[in-house]
Amino acid sequence: MLLALAVSATMQLPGGPPVTLAQVVDRAVATHPSVGAARAVVDRAHADASEARSALKPRFSLDASLNQFQEPMVVLPLHGFNPQHPPLFDRSLVQSGVSAAWTVYDFGLRSARVQLQEALGDAANSGVTSAERQLVARTATAYVRVLTARGVLGAHDQRIASLKAAQARTAQLVAEGKAARLASLRVDAEMQRAQADRIAAASQLEIAEQELAQYADLPQAQIHVAVLGSLALADTAFVADTTGATRATLVARAATMSSELREAQLRAGAAHSGLAVAKATGMPELRVSGGYVDRGRLRGDFAAEWQIGLAASYPLYSGGSRESARQRAMADERGANDQVRLVQLAVEQGIDRTLANLREAHARSTALRGAVAQSAEVVRVEQLSLDVGSGTQSEYLDAEASLLYARASLVEAQHAEIIARVELARLVGDLSRDWLVRTVESHQ
Repeated sequence: MLLALAVSATMQLPGGPPVTLAQVVDRAVATHPSVGAARAVVDRAHADASEARSALKPRFSLDASLNQFQEPMVVLPLHGFNPQHPPLFDRSLVQSGVSAAWTVYDFGLRSARVQLQEALGDAANSGVTSAERQLVARTATAYVRVLTARGVLGAHDQRIASLKAAQARTAQLVAEGKAARLASLRVDAEMQRAQADRIAAASQLEIAEQELAQYADLPQAQIHVAVLGSLALADTAFVADTTGATRATLVARAATMSSELREAQLRAGAAHSGLAVAKATGMPELRVSGGYVDRGRLRGDFAAEWQIGLAASYPLYSGGSRESARQRAMADERGANDQVRLVQLAVEQGIDRTLANLREAHARSTALRGAVAQSAEVVRVEQLSLDVGSGTQSEYLDAEASLLYARASLVEAQHAEIIARVELARLVGDLSRDWLVRTVESHQ
């Protein structure tokens, strides 16, 4: 079953070319701080991972120092005592040299830290994808809300235009003595009510335009004067099949494509690596070191020598800090695993809720299209009856009010269907600019 949802959705800014929904989304992704903050987290995570990997490599350093003493002291190290060559004393000591150190084995401590930071980096990348998808969904929703508000406002304008015609017609009948003054008062009251409703609709439109302007990083005045085109769902046959099989397929797809779930899983992996780090801190380390040092005094007499060493370190007692770190890491791991399950439940609940909204919006759109057609026919008949004198003004006004309600409700239902499709695409990991281009067709 195919259905074209005629919904406005392209903008044209004054003095410029048309701006499509996809272009507004591009602008939002490029400028909105939510995506910028997520990308900064990725940069930080990459730097942390690089720092962790650097611990696997040897360290080299170049050192130099100059010390001045109150009393002369030995300048060169003593490797023995020869009375024929007494030690060299001086008030100044100059040293320079190069040293190297490398941890040969640490029971996986550094490797676990690398795995931890890499997992956090992958999680940050998924966080960027989540931020972008959420921003795309919010921008598209704000865009559609502007269209909804404009559609409702248009219905109110039609209602007011019709009431103005009714006022003129009633005033003429009253002047000719063919209608009572009460009929004119009734039309005036309906006009005031319609104008009040239009003010409320205009206020809602202003709020929607301000929200879209914030996402698109454009002045609200430009959004306000934008010329609108139309949108249509390209795959509305999907709406006809929201059965249990469809639900199972969507849940399975979300399990592999949802960036929120992927991020939670990666953070759970990072927590597992964090536990490995905490356990490895209680194991010994084996290090090798070496250096080449040149010593002497300001006047010369320098002597250089090399040294190499092997050292082992094992923390016997840390006052309970290692056990506390291990317990903390275990708690983080349990919490991260439970968070994965929470995200899974949230995604499944979101799919169920969105499918229900999609079914409701589609059914309402179908029913309201018929209601609009029938209400328009009732208004036509009531106007004819009023013109020939067989109808009443109140019946005509009631029919007009019913038509206004049906038109406004149809606009809201059509837009709700698009919003539900966008949200469903976000939940299952399909939402992107390209998805919008494929699924929400723009017609100029």
